[in-house]
Amino acid sequence: MDKTVQYKRTLRGSVGAGVGALLNGSGRRYYILEHRDASKYHKAGESQKIIIDQIEIGRDANCQVRFDESFSTVSRRHAAIVKDGDRWKLVQLSKTNSTLLNGRKVETEWYLENGDEIQLSVGGPRMGFIVPEGKQSLVSSIKMTERLELFRKQALKPYKTAIVAMFVSLIVLGCGAGYVIYNQDLDIKDLMAKTENQATLMAEVRKQHSVDSVNWIKERDSLLKLRPKTVIVRPDPGELTTNIDKMKPSVFAVITNVYIENEREKASVASGIQGTGFLLSDGRFVTARHCVEPWLFDITTPIGKQMQAMYALANTTGIFRIYAEIVAYNMDGLKLSFKSTDFKIDRSYDSPIPVDYELNGEKVELQGAVAFGTKASLGNDWAYVRTSQKGTIVDGRSMSDNLKSGSTVHLLGFPRSLGIADGDKIVEPIYNSMNIARDGLNDGRCIMVSQGVDHGNSGGPVFVMNNGQLRVIGIVSRGDSKSDLYNHLVPMSNLK
Repeated sequence: MDKTVQYKRTLRGSVGAGVGALLNGSGRRYYILEHRDASKYHKAGESQKIIIDQIEIGRDANCQVRFDESFSTVSRRHAAIVKDGDRWKLVQLSKTNSTLLNGRKVETEWYLENGDEIQLSVGGPRMGFIVPEGKQSLVSSIKMTERLELFRKQALKPYKTAIVAMFVSLIVLGCGAGYVIYNQDLDIKDLMAKTENQATLMAEVRKQHSVDSVNWIKERDSLLKLRPKTVIVRPDPGELTTNIDKMKPSVFAVITNVYIENEREKASVASGIQGTGFLLSDGRFVTARHCVEPWLFDITTPIGKQMQAMYALANTTGIFRIYAEIVAYNMDGLKLSFKSTDFKIDRSYDSPIPVDYELNGEKVELQGAVAFGTKASLGNDWAYVRTSQKGTIVDGRSMSDNLKSGSTVHLLGFPRSLGIADGDKIVEPIYNSMNIARDGLNDGRCIMVSQGVDHGNSGGPVFVMNNGQLRVIGIVSRGDSKSDLYNHLVPMSNLK
């Protein structure tokens, strides 16, 4: 293979591949390096399992396959083995010492076959390249405890030599299922082009809305028999329409992209996470916290699990950081861009607690894992950043704590990306309404409403009509884990 070598050690090839091996062992293969000569670090006949996409071989302390100083013809970074599609290739790195494959000198790089012998310089240490057969070639055939140890030795070694003890805390556990967030690996162009199924999706939403409303009415009627009747004032339809139209330009489709970054490079973890945000008349741009820091909340999808692992890994090792870039679009073409670090977030209720986790069918005790308490997840799911822009939405925090059951609230947002690339407009939020499910605040922290809200509405504004004007009283947060018929809203009074 006579060409210029394009190899470069990357975070994705080591840490990213290592996380993939932990979370998706059934979808990844590994190979074995059989050491045929004894050295300080390896016994003759020792089998070294390799679960990541790229390793380096040499005398340097950061090499995953290391030889001691007694091997004078082994360079500090002598060679690399890199995954290329479904195969692996041997890459020559040393400029002074040769690498032999089955006795033949490798000039640049060469694909490896099962049973090949690798030798570092003439007379140097030899290794056999072995690929197990059948199901035994899958990473999932390796026990989880061994996988964690291989991850520590292989994925982290190039980036940090002093690894903290108990690295089993690398995977973060989330704080409860059911958060309202649209987790798909999409980009903004995909979202803008997603129009074909709009009518079908809307019909499904309306159908579900109808079913939920019927269920809510039955339950509400049974509850109202036990309490004095209240008079509910319904807004004039024309007045409501005028107000909704006035609010729409201040409601934004939010696209969140998550990255990890160290001093040398930046890699994407998840892209196209969709939610909703809104612009207040005082210039604050508001959304749900889980749209800004999704790695703390989502445990239901492979992307969510990968984000959590990266978050824990960043905190555990300090070798990189995880953050999000947020882009928001409105119907007038206004584009706002932020980073997750720009937002004000209340972390006072964040309460890490140790938990167990079942991964690939095995129960693993994660000493440093965390889950967030109910009060944090329900009442503190908000984030805002101050901007130079002024919206039309007025903060109605004074009304947000004392709403009565049966009162109507009004929503604008982008459920399941509806309203994005819909018709002639690029962005136009979708309207919905529902009822307050109980008086005041549930658990003292959130507003309960009578039906679920689809993915994509997260972070959207919730209004009540007051003296002929809409006032925002809450933020769409999450569904109730015990029922699909209720949702929790963060009251505006919780924002600090």
